[in-house]
Amino acid sequence: MENYMIDYHFNGQAKYFDFYLFVNPLGRKCYYSEQEINKASKLISSKIDINILCIHNEEILNDFMQRLGIIQPSLAVRNDLYCKLYKAALAVKAAHFQGKRKGRCFLKDLQQKIYHDLSLLNENLIMDLAASNGLDSDLFYEDFYSDFTRELYFNDLKIAKAMGVHSTPSLVIFDSTREDEGILLEDNVTYECVIDHLDLLHSQHLDHSVKCSTHFNLLK
Repeated sequence: MENYMIDYHFNGQAKYFDFYLFVNPLGRKCYYSEQEINKASKLISSKIDINILCIHNEEILNDFMQRLGIIQPSLAVRNDLYCKLYKAALAVKAAHFQGKRKGRCFLKDLQQKIYHDLSLLNENLIMDLAASNGLDSDLFYEDFYSDFTRELYFNDLKIAKAMGVHSTPSLVIFDSTREDEGILLEDNVTYECVIDHLDLLHSQHLDHSVKCSTHFNLLK
């Protein structure tokens, strides 16, 4: 698979795809899924627009604590993790205002810094990472604390809900030739899984009798 570029066409027209990857900004599995998405995009000749949206809710928090091995956490521990997820998500959103590429680099650096120790996450680290990623620190600081950033973040949560996303990592793929439908991949977001599902979505254009796989849902 890695020795050639995969090409998707329909009726002689090249397809393009929109990827919406929903992540817990502090999750190790989400960090891995981001690398897998990048790997998949390099194997496909089609244009791919990758959008990474950080989200958090009670279900994601509970799953995150389980993965960290935190059993029956105190209210203080639970609140601390919830606040960390929220602040990290706002920081990534603020970084994206200065460019999608810078936002993704900021998220990657943040994840690497706290990968083994979540206690390192604080506002000083966030500001240091903004500076090291070439962001305008004053503008970033203003955006990080703005009501507008919070409003857009909560809009992302609504988008996730509308797309049927309840956990992270989750990937929603939209095909340019099927604007009203998308593929939802949950949990197992690997480059092999992405390619397999793109192949299956493509085959549905060639044979409309193909049934939906039990491994994904079609969103309408």
